[in-house]
Amino acid sequence: MSEDLLFRNNQQKLCTWRGMNGQTKQVNIALSGKTQNNAYAFMKNGLKWGITSALGIASFTILSKFLIQHFSAGWLLLASGLGIVLLLQRTIKNWNVYKVWSKKEWKLVFVLAMLSGLYNICFFLGLNFLPATIMAMFLGLAPLLLILRTCGIEKRKPMLLEAVSGLSAIIGVYLMLGIRVQSYSLIGISCGIGALAFATNASFLMGRMREKIDAKEVVFTKQLSKILFGCAGILIWFKIPSSSPHSIAILWALLIIVGCLSMFVSFMTSKTAFALPPLPFENILLLNLPIVAICDMWIFEDYLHPSQWAGILLMVASAIIGIFSGEERIKAI
Repeated sequence: MSEDLLFRNNQQKLCTWRGMNGQTKQVNIALSGKTQNNAYAFMKNGLKWGITSALGIASFTILSKFLIQHFSAGWLLLASGLGIVLLLQRTIKNWNVYKVWSKKEWKLVFVLAMLSGLYNICFFLGLNFLPATIMAMFLGLAPLLLILRTCGIEKRKPMLLEAVSGLSAIIGVYLMLGIRVQSYSLIGISCGIGALAFATNASFLMGRMREKIDAKEVVFTKQLSKILFGCAGILIWFKIPSSSPHSIAILWALLIIVGCLSMFVSFMTSKTAFALPPLPFENILLLNLPIVAICDMWIFEDYLHPSQWAGILLMVASAIIGIFSGEERIKAI
């Protein structure tokens, strides 16, 4: 029985049977109680992993915002990929499996690596030019793009809750960005849009490749792309701290912590992307926005206008609505 079956709202499977005479008939097979329980448990785990991911993303964003003042984006990207050492042994052990992969599997891995690397470059550069809250807001538009993309692939209209979620997100972004758009860097806004585009496509791809590649292989791919893009970034723009030795040691230690957080977030988001439909997945991650906004105001004194706080509340409402939209997982590749 396929995993997609576990997420059907009517808890039934429509099967086509072909008889000896060539005639076909369709019958409904009710799911057993055990299967239903497994489905609910799987969805519950997905929600749990998603909330954990949101907390990890908030911590990663705030710490990265602090460190981008002392290190170039390449260093943060390189540190974010250091967790690859924890997966090297498993990857080498499974090399015989990878050798028989088809071009399709390798193409999926390559595309995911490119999307991940480009997203991270845009993310760190965006943090360099924008408040962390505004950068998180851009990524909060991912659910809206996923609604449009999913409906396009499935050739259907948005469901009611999908439409309400998308509208709430649009109004929230307008309140957050529109009122002070002229005060924000054009380069930062461009990086935010780029990060949004690459992150959305990466999330969509992960949801569809779940039957080809497992979560650890996805994490390894992401970590490797961070190292490669990080090295390239350091060659282009080299910047390290130049304060007292004690402060420098603390900053390098924090950089290592960023790497650990990145590894943790990559693993948790990959598991969540495999377990949930695209819209609930991205909307759960959006719950990091109010945490980032509060920390941004407290640590970096990036104060928001009351209308911007209203925008944040609308985006959180959009996330909650999207989580319970009833969207099913997209068909695996």
